[in-house]
Formats: sequence, structure tokens, C-alpha cells
Amino acid sequence: MARKVNVIDSTVRDGQQSLWATRMTTAMMLPIVSVMDEVGYDAIECMSTSGMDSCVRYLKENPWERQRLLRERIKRTPMQNIGGCLGFSVGKALMPDDMLELYYRTCAASGISRFFVLDGLNDIRNFEVPMRAARKSGAKMLGSLVYSISPVHTDEHFVQKTKELVAMGVDILVLKDPNGILTPERVRTLVPAMNAASAGRPVYCHSHCVTGLGPATNLEAVDHGAGVIWTASRALANGSSLPATSSMVRDLKRAGYEVDLDQEAIQKIEDYFFAVARRHSKPIGQPAEYDPSFYVHQMPGGMISNFRAQMAQLGLENRMEEVFEELPVVREDLGWSLMVTPYSQIIGTQAALNVLYGRYKVTLNEVDQLVLGYYGQTPAQVSQNLLDAIVRRTGKQPITMRPGLTLDPGVDRFRRENGPFASDEELLLEYLFMPEHIRTLREAGPMPLGDAVSSGNLADLVREVAERKDVTHFHLAM
Repeated sequence: MARKVNVIDSTVRDGQQSLWATRMTTAMMLPIVSVMDEVGYDAIECMSTSGMDSCVRYLKENPWERQRLLRERIKRTPMQNIGGCLGFSVGKALMPDDMLELYYRTCAASGISRFFVLDGLNDIRNFEVPMRAARKSGAKMLGSLVYSISPVHTDEHFVQKTKELVAMGVDILVLKDPNGILTPERVRTLVPAMNAASAGRPVYCHSHCVTGLGPATNLEAVDHGAGVIWTASRALANGSSLPATSSMVRDLKRAGYEVDLDQEAIQKIEDYFFAVARRHSKPIGQPAEYDPSFYVHQMPGGMISNFRAQMAQLGLENRMEEVFEELPVVREDLGWSLMVTPYSQIIGTQAALNVLYGRYKVTLNEVDQLVLGYYGQTPAQVSQNLLDAIVRRTGKQPITMRPGLTLDPGVDRFRRENGPFASDEELLLEYLFMPEHIRTLREAGPMPLGDAVSSGNLADLVREVAERKDVTHFHLAM
């Protein structure tokens, strides 16, 4: 009997985050999510901390309301979010344990039944609070290990971290490759090694298409024991995003695997998101050209364009290659920290400062925090010279405890000093976002939920009706 393989659809989370800067509105999602619910996906990944941030700061939408509206339409498939172990990705990098636990439990109350959690240093101690929240709320925990290339990121490293996640009690293990630098050759040893250490827990693979190898890497991971991979609908696939769902389903079936998904529904979803992209002038994902430089600097694809633009604004675009050469030096000094948020931004900025002013003549406060242990234990020892310099300058000693333990409980104090709040959702919004963001969110009023495809001018509407053979009657509101 053929082995059954499934996919997690991340069109409305990772796909739009990678290609549309997390600017997909709730109105763009709602007309199609009931169809997505019928496909048979392992899960629909629909929210992240960066997604919540975009909802509030840019789209003026209440993210809790978005999750409820999605839950009303997604009745069969587990809804999944992705988040960090320490805090919120923007502005609150380290949160008190009780506030972080409240965040995850509130996500569960709004419809999320699976937590996809990562720690940018692969410090498994930091999974403690999200794990506790998952157990209390009845959610499943997907514990991920972020892939990286360095002298210390060996198979043995990932096997040890796998065992630690198993001991903590995660339900599913994930090999996560946000930078698209995992290769088919690498998974041939790494995925079987993780499977052997998984104590029977399923192993999933999450690999992006940044270097063009995402589809091949995911197929090879399945060949070597991964049971589920991440994909996105074609309009929001490829490039810095994930492999296209329809292509991966086709290739898995050709390889002899059983993939029990509704392909007519998958096609309908593709047609819908292509129409949304046309209507709102959004970019379409294109296959990336192979670029071996990514395996050296390992900068995330979405970060490179922003970083180049910032260097250009400073008149320093001609020094980008120097920054790329400095990145591995900074990574080694910072204990081979991974190029994943927030560390990719920290490492990239410090590399630029080193090129501009001399090595560590100017340092970021976040570099100080990282070296002193306030994000967790780095994969390798940090540079002793850098540590000594930071201790002398700051007067602080490095810590060895889990970072969350350095903060006092915060929920009751915040409620007392800033409340009363109508709900935990309101408390979290007030805690996570600046007052002006909350004010403009409230001033914006209810979310607009009109037709995201055909709510344009007459020409757009006629063209859309012509393409949708199921439409025989419509009403034009003037």
C-alpha cells in the first residue's frame, strides 16, 4: 500500500507574508476559505505574530475578529498559527511568562487548535511556556527545529534537539527551513536521523523556495520519512514563498504516494487567488533562480530587498558584498546564531555597522542582549573577546537561566495599571501595540468584508464574470 502524505496550506499565512508583505485583508480570505476547508489539508495555517502586527498597524483590522471569522468558515480542518517561544515578533521580543501563555491560550480560544512554534536559537528550554499553554488549551504542539548551515549545525545537533523536544512532549516535530537553504542531499541524512530520535512522533518538513530547490528538497524529505510538507496556492507560491500546492500534489502522486486531496477544489483556490492578485495588483510568485550565495550569507529572501534598499538610502549600496562577507564573521562571534527573525536583522545590522565603522566599534543593544544570554543559549559559545568587551561596557554579567525567568509576572500588573479590559483579547492588543495603533484601529470601525475579487470598476466586473462560468446573475451596487 502506498504511503499517505499530506500538505499544510499556508497561502493566507506564509504565502502572503512572503510575497505580499502580509497585506492580504480578511476580505480577500473569506470567500475562499470554505473551499479550502473541503480540500482535506492536514491543517490551514492562517495566522502569525507578524500577521497580527500587519492586521493592526497596516490593515486596521482586529486580528482576533479575523480568526473568529475564519473559524466560522473552516469547520473541518485544523487551524494553525506560527509563533515564537519568547514573545511577539515586533516590539515585544521577550514577554513575561504569564503574558506569553495568555497570548497562546487566547489564540486557542479564538479558534487555533495547533501551535507551530519555533525558537530562533533552537534553545529548547524556551518552548516551556507555549507547551504549557498548548496543554491547558487542548491544542497540538508542533515543535520546530530551525535549519542552518554552520560548523555546529550537524546531524548530531539536530538529533539532540529532537530528543529534547520529545522529552518536553511535543506532538509533531518539524524541520523548518525558512531561508530555503536546505538541500535534497542534506535531508537524506537529517530527516532519517530525526525520525530515529522522534520516539514515534511524526516528522514534517517546511522548506522555502528562495534558492529554487524548495520543491526538490520537500520531495526528498518525503522520500526519507517526512509525512507532511507546507505549500501555498500557486499565485502565492515560489520565489521566497513555499512550493505550489498543485505541483507538489502532482509530483507526490507521480512518485507513488497517496495524496487524498480534492484537486478540483485546489484548482478553484488557484483561480480565486489569481483573480485577487489581478484585481488588487499583487505580485505573482515566480520560480527563483538558483543562487549559491544564499548558502554563505543565509539572509532570508524577504530581508535582502529591504536591506539593499536601506543601504541604498545611505548611499552604501556599493558595499553590500562587504556586508555579505562580514555576516559569517558576526554569526560565528554570536555563537552561530541563526539567520531567522529577530536574529537575522540583528546580525545583518551589526555586519553593516562593522563594515562602516570597524568591527564592533559600534554595537547594537540587541547584540549585547544576545551575547549576555537574554534570548537564550546560542548554538555555540559566543566570542570571549566580544563577551568581555560587552561585560566591561555594560557592567552586566551573562545569564544562564531561561530568559523568561528574568521577568516578573506581568498580566495582573498590566490589568491593574491599564484596565479594566473587556476581554483578554483587548488586554493583549493594548499590551502588544502602541496606543496610536490601537486608536487608529478603533477609529477604522468594522472590517470591510466586500467581494475582494469583483468589487472594482465595471470593466473589472465584466471581465471577472466572463472568467467565472458559474456566475449567471449579479447585482451592481452604485
